[in-house]
Amino acid sequence: MLLNKIPALDKGYVAYVSSSNSNKLLKELALEFLKSHDISSLQDFGTLTLVIKCPLFIQLNLSKFNLNIISAVSTDLEAYIPNPGEIGSTDRQINETISDDINRTSEALLINPRAYQADGCDRFVSQIVTPINTYTTLIVHGSYKEWQRFCIQNSPPVPLVSYTVAVKQILDMEWR
Repeated sequence: MLLNKIPALDKGYVAYVSSSNSNKLLKELALEFLKSHDISSLQDFGTLTLVIKCPLFIQLNLSKFNLNIISAVSTDLEAYIPNPGEIGSTDRQINETISDDINRTSEALLINPRAYQADGCDRFVSQIVTPINTYTTLIVHGSYKEWQRFCIQNSPPVPLVSYTVAVKQILDMEWR
């Protein structure tokens, strides 16, 4: 399947798969059956399916919404490593030190699940120590209303913003 991927963070993306009941169709339904131009009561009828490659902490955020999430099978273990500009302290040198430390720590933590599996450990059990910044690929489906709620979170963490912006772009294309 050829996906048009919108990049997010260092190795992630958001990709459109399909949608149903576009804005135009919802307006036609509202006008014909509800005798109104207001489509707010029909927002649950518009749905969107995306493929999202994101760190586990983004998946945790997605799970707060009424979205159906299925994890894809993944063989590669990659971790999100914030660049020094994303760290957020006021000292550039400290930012670089923290970024480097996160990188080294993540690499060390990713060795364990690989080694455990190579030694014959059950895949699920080996992932118990997987860091929360490890990337996962998800198929996510939900209503237009729930995707909107995801996009308008108050004060989202900086790494989440790239995902909300990408999803918002897709929503704007489908429901103008």
